Amino acid sequence: MPLLGEVLNMERRYGIAICRDTPPSDSVSHLLSGEGEDEDEDGWGVEEGVQDEGALGGRRPVWLRFVFFGGAAALLSVSLLWLVLFEGGEHAAAGALPVCPPPTSLFGVAPEQPAAPSRFWLFCPNSGDCVWPGKPGSEKIFARWQRSPATLASALDSGLSELGGVPQDVWEPVRKRWLADPPTFWGRAVVLEDLAGFMRQTLQSDPFGAGDEVPYLDFRAGGEQPRAVVINHRQLAFLVTNALMGNGLQAVQTGLSAALQRCAKTGGFPDYLYSLLSLLAVLSRELVPGKDGSYLVAQTPRSSDESWRARLQDHRMTRPSLSSEGTPKSLPDFMAGGVPGQALTDIAGNDVGGGAQLCHVANSQDESLVIFYSEVLAFSFFVGHGQMLPVPFTVLGARRYLNWISGESSFGAPFFGRCGKVSGSNWLNEVFLEQEVQTEVASTSVAIKDSAFVAVASACSDCERGSCSEPDMVNNLCDAQRRHLDKDISLWYQAYEASMYHSSMEAAFRAVVRRIGTGPWGAGLWQGDSQQYFMAVWVASSLLNGVSLDYYLYDHFCENPGHQCFVLGGEPCRTCVLHSGLAETIVRSDRCGSTGASGIVELLLGRRAADVYGMLRDVGPPPVQVMDLIAGGI
Repeated sequence: MPLLGEVLNMERRYGIAICRDTPPSDSVSHLLSGEGEDEDEDGWGVEEGVQDEGALGGRRPVWLRFVFFGGAAALLSVSLLWLVLFEGGEHAAAGALPVCPPPTSLFGVAPEQPAAPSRFWLFCPNSGDCVWPGKPGSEKIFARWQRSPATLASALDSGLSELGGVPQDVWEPVRKRWLADPPTFWGRAVVLEDLAGFMRQTLQSDPFGAGDEVPYLDFRAGGEQPRAVVINHRQLAFLVTNALMGNGLQAVQTGLSAALQRCAKTGGFPDYLYSLLSLLAVLSRELVPGKDGSYLVAQTPRSSDESWRARLQDHRMTRPSLSSEGTPKSLPDFMAGGVPGQALTDIAGNDVGGGAQLCHVANSQDESLVIFYSEVLAFSFFVGHGQMLPVPFTVLGARRYLNWISGESSFGAPFFGRCGKVSGSNWLNEVFLEQEVQTEVASTSVAIKDSAFVAVASACSDCERGSCSEPDMVNNLCDAQRRHLDKDISLWYQAYEASMYHSSMEAAFRAVVRRIGTGPWGAGLWQGDSQQYFMAVWVASSLLNGVSLDYYLYDHFCENPGHQCFVLGGEPCRTCVLHSGLAETIVRSDRCGSTGASGIVELLLGRRAADVYGMLRDVGPPPVQVMDLIAGGI
């Protein structure tokens, strides 16, 4: 083979990039300069005092090494010159050799992971090996559809006159509203004909490459082991379309099919239908024929433990960002999405979606978020026996599809005590975060939207209140609110530490989750001490590597409004209480204390996490607020 062919073959087979502006590797430059004489011909170190026995019966002379490597370098230079000037290949066509990436491997460049092939998916049913298309044994993870998805396409007329999975008396009002006032996306109306065409095309596309079967696992059947599902937007749309058409699996009732049946009986506004249809409406614009969209990683971690304790000594308190509406440098609201690399914290209970059972917007954050983050609702497909998704639960790449929701709520219009509201017209979210990260799952390169949804429960203070009254809990006057620190750190760490998830998903988790957005986790409906929970979240987040905390403060959060004001301390707290609408009747301004979050951060920033953990663990009882007790003890 000609030398040029050898060079190109090396580039393709071994990941050795032929590029410019890159110095020679250390091993080659040392040999050419006569240095590195304790290395053998392969570049590996030779034990001191051991002679490298070559063809001359002893150590090769430096002049011979110079001739050998100098000649090789000259031949390589001629080949590269020929490649650039005469070959007319992909490098020459570009006008210049490509710039090498930063060296990260033995050969000076990082070997590229293979891109995800068409119809790629990945399922990890336990902490062991994952399953992908064509892998021996992958047939064990398949379930069969009740009806062939391809044949369902013919049942879809252009006006979507009926959906087999939705009772007609529920569907017809939604259909008429859509016909009369279709929502817009990218400045153009998404009419029912567009939606029907996309659903029909998706059913016929066989995006899993499995015909009348589909890979399946139950997120609630994992026990103590981590589980993961990696699919793309086209594949998720396929699952949603089948469910809306009434097509289920033969062996099990999925959580999504159960939700459609359950929610149809509740009456009221069908928020769940708008959520699923809005997902399809947006994807009908984004997924042009031949495009499958980016990937989503849904996963549950392994059981919580106390592995976080090993980090207390060598981690220090990091600076969180503190955001509140109307203040300078505040970030966009974490519940609305839009901050690159930020994971949205769902203040969850035992199931994702809580008491509203995936059906409608309610007066709690967890019950409402799943409606606006449609992909999370859609992933309930991967729960068997009609159940709901477990907690903790994470979706990398999740986006908000509906307007509008934020942490700030109101007793009157427009929210009327609810956490968000599905808009009466133009309900599609058009302010999407389009940024993606290129990462890998199981050594396969995938693109994931640069955002995430993380459902995580705290300890339930309200469950352990004893004789403590509701008003006392709202005002941080119960000692029991301060006595579950270890459990809370374990739960937070379980949800946000990458190594708690399947090993094949760790790289993707670290690539996407670089910030944590949260409001009053632990101090919402479960009535935790708002100051103590800020401190607990700050300590737990400081134990993570490469992740920062974005903490959001509200005078009227959509659950337990006014209670978060105490985190501000001092005059800002009193102003917040006044604006909450609950001043003095429920939330008392005389409980504000002197020290707030900004002051305690400056006081403890950079200290060992172990020291701050100890202060919080041993903090005294009420009536003095937690931050005043800590500040007064330093």
